[in-house]
Amino acid sequence: MTNNEASPSRNRGCRGPLTPTCATVPDSAAAVLATVPAWWARRAAAAGLSGACLDVDCAIAAELPSTVARSRIQPRMDLLDAAPEQLGDAYVTALDPGVRGHTGRHYTPPALATALWEQARATAGGRIDGLVFDPACGAGALLLPPLRSWLRCCADPERVLAGVATAVGGCDLDEAAVWLGNVALASVLLPWWAQLPAVRRPLLPALLHAGDGLAPREVRAAAVLMNPPYGRIRLADHERLRWSRAVYGHANRYTLFMAAGTAQLRRGGVLAALVPAGWLGGCYFQRLRAHLAAHAPLDRITYVRERTDVFSTGVIQETVLATFVRGALPGEIRCAALEVNDEPTPARIGSACPPARPDLPWPLPRRDSDVPLVRRAATLHARLPDYGWKVSTGPLVWNRAKARISANRGDSGVSIVWAADLDGGTPRRARIRQPQRWLALRPGDDRILVLDRPAVLVQRTTAPEQPRRLIAAELDAGCLARWGGRVVVENHVNVLTCSDPQSPLTARLLMALLTSAALDRLYRCLTGSVAVSAYELSAIPLPDRLTLLAWAGHDDATVAVEIEKYYQAVVTPWPGSDRAT
Repeated sequence: MTNNEASPSRNRGCRGPLTPTCATVPDSAAAVLATVPAWWARRAAAAGLSGACLDVDCAIAAELPSTVARSRIQPRMDLLDAAPEQLGDAYVTALDPGVRGHTGRHYTPPALATALWEQARATAGGRIDGLVFDPACGAGALLLPPLRSWLRCCADPERVLAGVATAVGGCDLDEAAVWLGNVALASVLLPWWAQLPAVRRPLLPALLHAGDGLAPREVRAAAVLMNPPYGRIRLADHERLRWSRAVYGHANRYTLFMAAGTAQLRRGGVLAALVPAGWLGGCYFQRLRAHLAAHAPLDRITYVRERTDVFSTGVIQETVLATFVRGALPGEIRCAALEVNDEPTPARIGSACPPARPDLPWPLPRRDSDVPLVRRAATLHARLPDYGWKVSTGPLVWNRAKARISANRGDSGVSIVWAADLDGGTPRRARIRQPQRWLALRPGDDRILVLDRPAVLVQRTTAPEQPRRLIAAELDAGCLARWGGRVVVENHVNVLTCSDPQSPLTARLLMALLTSAALDRLYRCLTGSVAVSAYELSAIPLPDRLTLLAWAGHDDATVAVEIEKYYQAVVTPWPGSDRAT
């Protein structure tokens, strides 16, 4: 399915099996399918055809699944003049939201389908010769631009009908969507079909088939295009072994499709994927990043600036168009941004160096002013663990301890530090959390829940509209004493503690870094998520030891200035960094 991530919350994929159970097509979606015969007849007649050619069931070598009762459903008259892309979108929009959420179905808007195809061609040097395949094709939206592009180079209708199956193809688990996609693609072939004499007019080919897009393919493609299903899934032991090269911890459907897509390519082939930006930095994608860097290095990435109202089914995550080349050597990664409008044109941002540690988050510029920052970060090798710092998540899951949380201290109460308390550089008791300020401890909680030493605290969740991602506060010895000498930290807060008393990265310098504009922008460049995870905090590139020792003697104002200068230091660009995006 050409889809995007969905769930009842719209932000997180539903857990489900790797191969979802096919649901019955509801009447609302069947109404779209029931419209196809009249829709087809109008388009075929407009191409100059008549007779049996106007009957979609007689014209195409594809059959609607017998489980779909088309005859008893009233067709959608508003779709009679719809574009092929609009039919597919209408079908998935009409599906039950729970089904869409369980299987991750959100079809590709035409503007993004065109942009992904153009980016794939640019990565290939302007031309793709050979099969273009979509392993999660849905109703074929991603294959319409390459099919139209291929047809512009054709003149002989007989060669068109004989060779089109070697130009585009796809598969999907949804048999009804596959049938709809075959109709949509066949409609683009009507002008060539009409040129043939009736006696030499074959059935229009079925370019899509029902099948598992993750299965190995004998015929390697010149390009694999995908907007795969998203969402967390459970893998059986044999499936986890099969995908071990790309899966670490929790598995996401699109991780598997990206890994499978590289194997479906011939050497030099292009993988073009419309996916969330989360794979660039998340912990669970570290093996995928390493696998892609080793087998199909990233060539270009385009950030979709808008998310609201771009997808008809409500996707709001940061989305990227990413293109990779199988068997290529790592090179400069060209970055751009896309505003989705009537004629979307990517705006060049700049280029970034390939990551030295591809399993770690990849710092890539989100805007042109980020380019010096990510180039500088690529030269820095120190991370928090190198300086004795450990990042963990606050251990208190408050909704599992509701009965023990109150506004009163009681005999065994310990003060709770909430994310709302981290405002102004020092933990402050936010008024909104006063009714939930104290936790009554149980035997054994001291070892698990209680923090009784100084730490730096960082909020774990932020909103897209917030001006900063990194919101930190220092729980120093004095502050800890004012809070009673020990606290319990709620799990929407990251806890940073240092085990090395001689560390050059003191809590003061760490706070200066975390509250700087430079590090906040750098964090945004290495993750597509509004969450601030312990994993990604641990991966932020930091200054070298000598620089930290030099800063130790400066006052806070001077350190703040030095941090900005340090991270914006000019770095010699890679050869070819001025290549056009």
